[in-house]
Parts: sequence; C-alpha cells; structure tokens
Amino acid sequence: MVAFEHTRRLAQFLEIETMGASELKRKVDRMVPRELSYHDYDGKVVGARELLLSEGIEGTTLIPTEIAATVVEGAEPVRCFREVLPIYQMKGMSMSVPVGSTGTYAPIVSEGSEIPIENQEYSSVTFNAIKYATRPVITNEMIDDGMFDVIATEVRKAGQRMENALNRVALAEMIDNDANVADCGNTGTTPLLFLAAAQQNVLADNCMPNQIIFSPSCYAACMQEGLILTPAYANDMMRTGTLGQILGMPTRMCSIASSTTSLDGGKSVATWGFTSDNYVGALVLDTTVCGAIGMRQDMKVEQYADSIRQMQGISLSMRFDVEALQTNGIGSIIY
Repeated sequence: MVAFEHTRRLAQFLEIETMGASELKRKVDRMVPRELSYHDYDGKVVGARELLLSEGIEGTTLIPTEIAATVVEGAEPVRCFREVLPIYQMKGMSMSVPVGSTGTYAPIVSEGSEIPIENQEYSSVTFNAIKYATRPVITNEMIDDGMFDVIATEVRKAGQRMENALNRVALAEMIDNDANVADCGNTGTTPLLFLAAAQQNVLADNCMPNQIIFSPSCYAACMQEGLILTPAYANDMMRTGTLGQILGMPTRMCSIASSTTSLDGGKSVATWGFTSDNYVGALVLDTTVCGAIGMRQDMKVEQYADSIRQMQGISLSMRFDVEALQTNGIGSIIY
C-alpha cells in the first residue's frame, strides 16, 4: 500500500469540492479509477467518476469516509497497546470486572474420594471511561489559500494524537502496577540480560510473559548489545531494522514521551526511557492477565458537515479506560 494514501485522496477530494464544472472535468479525467472510488452509505465501493461529473461531491459520502480513513491512517503507525491488551466493550461509563488469582495447583485426591471444589477469592477492578478529544488545526487561511494537502495532513495527525493518548494511559497503568521489576543498577549497558531477569520474575509468579514493549532508548540499547554479543543476530537485525523476538517474546516499541506528571484519570507514570537512573526502559507482559482496555466509544469523527467550510468544526473523540488486572503479569526493567 502506498504510504498515506488516504491523506492524499482526501486532499484531492477537498480540492475537487471547490472546482467549477470545466475545471472539475479536467481534474477527474487525470485521475485513475482507484482514486475515484468511494464507499456509499451501505459500505459498498462505488465508482465516482460519472457521479462527480454530473453532481459533484456534495451529497456523497466521499469526503466523510475519506476523513475517517485518514484518521485511522494517522493512528495506524503508532498503534501499540490496543494490539496487545484485550479490549472490553463497556455498556456504560463504568464497568466492574472480577479478577481471580494467578496460577494455582490441583490437590491430591484419593481414589473414590470426592473432588473438592476449588475455592478462589475474587476481587474486582472498575473501569471508568474518560473522554479524550482533539481537533485538527485547520484555519480560514488554509481553506482560502487552497492548502488541501496541509488540511489532510492535519486530519491524519489528529488521528495519531488520539492513538497516542490511548498508549500513554495504558503505559502509565502498566508501569504504575509493575509487580516484577528488574533493576539494571544505574547502568544501561546490558538490557538484554535484565530482560531475562524480568521474564524470570514474571514466570515465577505463575504468569507466562508473551510480549515486550520497549522505549526507544532501551530499544536502541538492546540493538547495540546485540551487535556485540551475537554476530548472526546482528546481521539479521541490521538487515531488517527490528529486534524481532527476544527470549521467545515478540517485541514492540512505544515512543510515548512520559514523565512523573499525573495523567487524566489519576494515573501517573515514571519517566519512560533508558538514559538515567530509575527510568523505565521496557515492559515484559503476560497480556492475557496483566490488564485490559475498557472501550466505551472508540475513535470517531464528530461535528462534521459535508462542506469544506465546515472543516474547522471537525473533532475526534474517544472514551476509554485502561486498568491493570493481575499485577504479577507485569514486569519491567529500569535503568
């Protein structure tokens, strides 16, 4: 797929909406069929050439659907925690989730004896959805000067901001509740060794770590360590530009800038990085038990009318919460 395809298409459609009939025909004749398709209200892909030439864009779903697609396109490169944590659909603004114990063991039972009922104490975790929202920076001057590429880029960047908000809240919740910490002792030279220690700590608590999430600086430190330790691994890493699996766990990078300041929802987070003492460099998670995203309303476009003069009224919103469930499933390494 071409990078930022929807952003480019949105810019084209915004430009088309301002054109006169003759100018529109020349523009449409230069566009390839793929660029002239859109989704109707039933979700079907429709060829738009004849429609645009006869009626123009007004009255179609072409611009609204491209705005939505551009928002998603902006969020896609930074998707992280929604890819690894389970998502619970919330029916209201608050939801309580029962949480049991971590791994236990079956008892010995004599032949013919009654099998005892396993008694497990449950606690509960409450998700309270909070609204997060943003608006693309679109000015009258951008519209008057026909800066349609810039407008489309601002829509894409707004989608990125929304996804970053979700990542930031999830990151804070995981770090605030990391029950298994491996401390590098104020030296970041061997993060791979301490990832093994964090994995061991999580395993010892009857959890199965299955995901590593890196800060950018810890990611780079692991690359440097890998170049020194393992030539074969280093060759593969240099070719792909990724760490791949480490200790049997897939890896992701979350490039969120976070600090000790409090986040919305009462969550706070230590500094996410790997350059100073007590910075948190990476998370080692058992994503089946460590936490979840409570989603009351996923990302959506609001306050939008199908007219370029209403572009300034676009806003994006999302209502969600992220909570830790079994903290033994959360490990981390600190500098």
